Amino acid sequence: MRYDVRRMLIARGWAQDGEWFMRKNNVLWTETAGRASGLDGPDGRYVVEFASDVPARVIVAACEAAANTGPTQGSAA
Repeated sequence: MRYDVRRMLIARGWAQDGEWFMRKNNVLWTETAGRASGLDGPDGRYVVEFASDVPARVIVAACEAAANTGPTQGSAA
């Protein structure tokens, strides 16, 4: 299991949904075979797959960006 990713997501307000899923703002992160994982956007608009060797911080950054909760949220465009 990617406990490293789970801990970081929980610290950022993500909720565990069952054994394999984490959710925030209609975005879903899930673990797949081995230590691989995936990110599903709201309403299935996109899917991103992460190989097992992708660093936790990269996965968490992508999850936060997808959930619109990253450091640029609310900033002027």
